[in-house]
Amino acid sequence: MKTPRFLQALAALGLALVGALASAQNAPIVKIAEPIQPKPRFSVDFNERVGEIRPINGINLWANMSCETLESHQEDAEACRFSTVRLHDAPWDNDGIRLVDVHQIFGNFDADPADPKNYFFKPTDDYIASILKGGSIPLYRLGTSIEHTANKYYAKEPDAEKYAEICAAIVRHYNAKWADGFEWNLPYWEIWNEPNIIPQMWDNPDWDSYCKFYVVVAKRLRSEFPNIKIGGPALAGDSVELIARLAERCKQEGAPLDFLSWHCYANAPSQLLDPPAKIRAVLDKAGFPNAELHLNEWHYFPTEWSVIHGTKGGWEAKRDLDESPTGLHGAEAAAFSALVLTRWLDTPLDMSNYYAFGLERWGLLDRYGKRRPVYYAHLFFGNQRADAPIRVATTDPGENVSLLGSTDESGSVKRLLVSVYKQDDNQTIEIALKGVPENGEVEVERVDYDVDCETTKVPYENGTLKLEAQKSSVFFVKF
Repeated sequence: MKTPRFLQALAALGLALVGALASAQNAPIVKIAEPIQPKPRFSVDFNERVGEIRPINGINLWANMSCETLESHQEDAEACRFSTVRLHDAPWDNDGIRLVDVHQIFGNFDADPADPKNYFFKPTDDYIASILKGGSIPLYRLGTSIEHTANKYYAKEPDAEKYAEICAAIVRHYNAKWADGFEWNLPYWEIWNEPNIIPQMWDNPDWDSYCKFYVVVAKRLRSEFPNIKIGGPALAGDSVELIARLAERCKQEGAPLDFLSWHCYANAPSQLLDPPAKIRAVLDKAGFPNAELHLNEWHYFPTEWSVIHGTKGGWEAKRDLDESPTGLHGAEAAAFSALVLTRWLDTPLDMSNYYAFGLERWGLLDRYGKRRPVYYAHLFFGNQRADAPIRVATTDPGENVSLLGSTDESGSVKRLLVSVYKQDDNQTIEIALKGVPENGEVEVERVDYDVDCETTKVPYENGTLKLEAQKSSVFFVKF
């Protein structure tokens, strides 16, 4: 009996399907490609050590002593672990106390500088002792605080020879036990402050007048104290011409220039980050390759001096500068400070001194003693340098985003300081992590427009940490 044709066709179709299935089973498997995830722009590798966090985090002024029995801020100052404390404008921060300035210690310029009875050291002794107790190194500014008076009383070119003898006596008191003094071996002695600011700090517009004065005082101090570091001029700005002229004068007359100091108030990071290399080149050419570079007065400055002085904008503008997140002390100031402190580590700068710890208008604490947002940038950097001083490799290609990663000698303590300064918009900062577990949780202290400082727990996955940043934010991450 013949098989019907339609059954023959079905059988043939079945054999074809079996063959096709067999071929498919033997064919190579083709996977659909998953979309490639872009790598994070930022990274930190805790396994790759690249150097140390140098002690560049100094400050001007210390905890106010004139009201310390009513409200002490010694602990606030100590907590930041400042490397150095520059003693400038101390009388303005301590009403009614004779402090630091040469004329405050040696009140009668007609008196005999060799007689210890003509000096009044006690308040300055106590002030310096509180700094040393906090673990910081004082930088003594020999000269006067700035004068905004109608008549200038002390911001004048003095008799250099006699002034040099008075300065030598002050050094002798603190380093050689003279006049019931100490053997503190204070290393840094700066001659005057901002002599190019006429008339608030000096009364002779001829720059050579200061250079001559510096040489006389510096040589006198070196003759008696060969081991101290003597410097100046605490220049307002970074004029290469004025710096070169001072260095040339020192070279010609054999005067020491152990450190070169200048000041800058700015809101563009480059204004603080570019000068060290430029000044280094000037000093090297002048024959001072070992002179340290000290930017020993700086502050975030998103305004004009006319606003600060009240001649533009009135009290409303001054109050906004004081209280706003975009003002002198807010989130933007914090982000700026953390960024430049981080970036300075890759420059020739040896020391920076923020202006200031005290002084309400400029300080890290407000009029009520509350820590301002910018305080935490200095707190984070100081604690990172103390607890995890060894730098590790980072990648931070963002012009206004900086990463500072570090660890301790054992590798058990890991820290990461992230600054995001004035970006166009809020963003997620994704950071690739090496040298830590693939997944985990970190403690993050955050400063931004909404919070002065807030601590949260942030999980991370697949070796990537994500931080939700506002236009300006600072993050201190503890692994």
